[in-house]
Amino acid sequence: MIVNIPYSDGDDKRFLTALNGLVAIIVKDYEPEDIYVVRIKKWFDHKWLKYSGKGIVQLPERGADVPRTGYGKLEWDSALDEFYGEKLTFPPFSPKQVGKEICWKRSKDGIYGRVNNPKRLHKRILQPSSYNLQNRLRSFTKSGIFIWFSSNTLKNKHGSVLVYGIDNDEENAWYASFKETNGWKVNQVKGIKKETVQNWFPIG
Repeated sequence: MIVNIPYSDGDDKRFLTALNGLVAIIVKDYEPEDIYVVRIKKWFDHKWLKYSGKGIVQLPERGADVPRTGYGKLEWDSALDEFYGEKLTFPPFSPKQVGKEICWKRSKDGIYGRVNNPKRLHKRILQPSSYNLQNRLRSFTKSGIFIWFSSNTLKNKHGSVLVYGIDNDEENAWYASFKETNGWKVNQVKGIKKETVQNWFPIG
């Protein structure tokens, strides 16, 4: 079957058609067991690439001499810091921004079929992004392609796509943004060559 992302109000149909083509090419190249495509309700930038969330880090108090307690331990202050882990975790998008999640799974004969009521990637409850720091792809599947894309491309004239892939111990991730100026063009990329995305997203 052809992996197909259904149209939703606010989608630019040309962008969605090219996105479906891009997904089909990625799936053909990697032949993963699991495919997830997730609609995000607004545009997002490259900072989401490999972003795991915010966690608490401990910092020594200011000053040349770090004070110690009566037990000889350092006294610490704590602060929030952004984490970009070596092992891929699912991006901690707010549940308010996560739309429909669509899943396909490869059968033994190599055919992809739509999965009804799949296991969700994103929880529907608000919680600190620190809960996501260990929410790794490799805990979810050994072979998968995960794609997040932005909605409202017709009005915004901007689109964004985030792609994560895992094949046993190998992981890869990249980001691309698109802009509509007399045709859709690749705008920015990170983690992949611009020419590659242009070939996968052939629309002008």
